Amino acid sequence: MTSVIQAQAAVNASILAIEQRLRASSDGDEQGKLRAAYSRLWIILGQLEEAIMEQAAAAVSVAAMRLEQIVLSANTSPFAEYKVALDRALVGIGVNVAPYTPATVSPPLAQKTVAPSSPQPQPGAQPQPGFANADDGSVWWKDLVLYYASFKGIPDGLKVASLSQWILESGRGTSRLAREHRNFAGIKFRERMAGHATPVDYTGTDGDATTYCSFDSIAAFVAGYWHFIRSGPYDGWDQLGDDGVKYIRHIASNYAANPAYVGKVLALFDEAAGLLRITLGTASISAGGTPDNAARLAVVVGHNRLSKGASSGAPINQMEFDFNQIVAEEMKSEAGHYNLNVELFWREATGSYSKEIQDAYAKVASWNPHCILELHFNSSSDAQANGLEMLCLSNEQAKSLAAKLVVSTTDLLKIAVRHADGLRLLKVGDRGWGSVSALPNIPTVLCEPFFGSNSNDCVAAATVGREAIGRAYLRGVRDWLEGQALDA
Repeated sequence: MTSVIQAQAAVNASILAIEQRLRASSDGDEQGKLRAAYSRLWIILGQLEEAIMEQAAAAVSVAAMRLEQIVLSANTSPFAEYKVALDRALVGIGVNVAPYTPATVSPPLAQKTVAPSSPQPQPGAQPQPGFANADDGSVWWKDLVLYYASFKGIPDGLKVASLSQWILESGRGTSRLAREHRNFAGIKFRERMAGHATPVDYTGTDGDATTYCSFDSIAAFVAGYWHFIRSGPYDGWDQLGDDGVKYIRHIASNYAANPAYVGKVLALFDEAAGLLRITLGTASISAGGTPDNAARLAVVVGHNRLSKGASSGAPINQMEFDFNQIVAEEMKSEAGHYNLNVELFWREATGSYSKEIQDAYAKVASWNPHCILELHFNSSSDAQANGLEMLCLSNEQAKSLAAKLVVSTTDLLKIAVRHADGLRLLKVGDRGWGSVSALPNIPTVLCEPFFGSNSNDCVAAATVGREAIGRAYLRGVRDWLEGQALDA
């Protein structure tokens, strides 16, 4: 009944706002519409008290809060814009309105028993929340979040997962598809969506000009999204309980073509949970959080924002720093899946290479990690130079960590390894010595998974993607830690 109580509070607040506005209004058309809204709200309030609208309580809350906000903005918004917004807000509570026309002034409301001035929907009709009065879609987005926070029938973990999708797909409600068609999920129209949405021609961010779904309201979109999932090629999604991460992984292959889609959605779980005011508990581990006992992996992004290192050829066409920044961010977002706690560290340009390394690793030391990876890729004036290698000290712990990373990355990239076993053991004066020796008691590996100057290596890296390379590093560290535990 919590949603009903919230709806009652929202309706009462809207009633009070209308009473105040009616005392100040001198516009006859506005007064007539406010009187109709006032009467309708009292009908809704009675239905809520009788618990016959419990399932619609979330929609009532959103529609009533929106109406209250619009009425309270009457003195600060341009009058014409206010009247347009008011018309839309009235539709949200089930009041049919005519286009604005000037009318004579009516006396303000004095009693709560005012007859409706426009036809009323049948008792029990569910209002459809949401209207747009901002070009950037912020109003629609706020309505969606308010509505979904009170939505019943979907486990919290799946609500977080689906809202994370909508954040990504719609740019938090700013996409034209969301602003104009209430389609926050990028849903393309299928015959099975008839009755839930209408088709509209639209060119998506993938450049595909096709037919998408257009929804009449926020409520229609939410119902339509879950109908799309229930009726689509996602069999078994409803057997996943409250596990939002498994849900996203389960539907991703049929929902989106981008292999990085899962990681991008999972990275938004914390934001979605905050918007919905949901505490994920153990689910937050899957969404990128980590348990207290997780091993700490420090990830240093090679080079810096001013001096970005080597460049890579087609189809990557990125500098080392830019490429590995994405790899590192994916590692942090996915760390919970590998029972790891990842923290990112950056080398800041100081004009002195040695000071740059010293400062970065001093920050790493203060975090007290179990191991460290510094991310790079290789390059050479010889276009034939290729393969992967892991650079480290010659002590056994560093070598065993590097060996696990060689296995996990070669399994992914399917490219040659250098030095027979992929390990390059550094000594004083070698390139990379400053990094791997900065904290000699903490196993540190400088990762060079491919040559950016070799076209075949670049194709291999681009084929799997930066996010997959990040996950390969995580697998290698996880496997190394498990081996350490067995040896202990």
